[in-house]
Amino acid sequence: MVDSLIICTFERPINAPMKKMYQFLLIAVIGLCPALLSMAQSARRVYVPKPGTLSEMISSEESNGISRLTLQGNINAIDFKYLRDEFKKLRVLDLSEANISRYAGKRGTQAGRFCLYPANCIPSYAFCVQEENGTCRGKSVLEHVILPEHVRKIGEGAFKACRRLDICQVRTLTPPDLMPEALADSLTAIFVPAGCGNTFQSDDQWKHFAIIEGEPVCVAVKLKKTETLAERLQREAIQPSSINFLTIEGKLDETDFRLIRDYMPNLVSVNLSESSATSIPEYTFTQKKFMLKIALPRGLKSIGQRAFSGCTRLAGTLVLPPEVTAIEYGAFMGCQSLHRVLATGNGITTLGDKLFGEEANKLVYQ
Repeated sequence: MVDSLIICTFERPINAPMKKMYQFLLIAVIGLCPALLSMAQSARRVYVPKPGTLSEMISSEESNGISRLTLQGNINAIDFKYLRDEFKKLRVLDLSEANISRYAGKRGTQAGRFCLYPANCIPSYAFCVQEENGTCRGKSVLEHVILPEHVRKIGEGAFKACRRLDICQVRTLTPPDLMPEALADSLTAIFVPAGCGNTFQSDDQWKHFAIIEGEPVCVAVKLKKTETLAERLQREAIQPSSINFLTIEGKLDETDFRLIRDYMPNLVSVNLSESSATSIPEYTFTQKKFMLKIALPRGLKSIGQRAFSGCTRLAGTLVLPPEVTAIEYGAFMGCQSLHRVLATGNGITTLGDKLFGEEANKLVYQ
């Protein structure tokens, strides 16, 4: 991590000093900070004039050097299969300017089977391979996908087991049909057009996802001992409420945690692993309804009462650093999606009551 602030957003331009300091940054960025930090890898924009011909536009050898791809023109299930099986480093895929054409045949994403793939639909198993033993292997590198404006359906298992898929941007004003397991096994935040959040949240197929209006915003910052997070964001004209993906290195104290608590309601993912914090103050992440995951500070020693209470979408396994000695009352109350909290050390001496509310204890020791 560089000693700086990195902002990823579709809307916010980078100011002139930042351009000079980081010439590898684009004015409009598609992706998360991990993708931004690998900008040295190739980014390509390709026009596909005829469905099924992406392999003619980009060779298999070329595809393996592309991490960010924008497709224009016309594609079909044959092209989706090529995207899935080649493009070994593809992290960001922008299909917002592409048309998905109808295809019928055996060369689509369900290879060897004659299938009809409708127009304006993400094909079934577009980015997931069904193995002969029944298991599914998702495209493990894919982090961010932007769907075409006219997409009306996401096929069965389309993104199943794509476990790094953090962002799915849907450009349509009404929710596309979501087929079984289309987004299963992934902690994916769904970004929709402004004013469409309630429409998606009221749809039975989409209501279980974190639905956020607007464009995803990612901020990565290394704080010096003499500055606060608020000062840094103010200097860069960033509204705390707009931040979805937050990474902090270096100094992190109670003043910074208060800013996170009071002014960052739309957090989806937080990475504090390289910060100096040794304690998560009480109520810091309470009711962060969109938060899906967090990486705790490596030197963390204590978690305050109800620090994560009401984070209903916080999921997977939360790993506690080995130096944690105290977890206070109700720290994970209401975190029903959390699978378990894994203690990697043996020094926990203080455990508050009702850590998980009325749910069964999910604290396990490694």
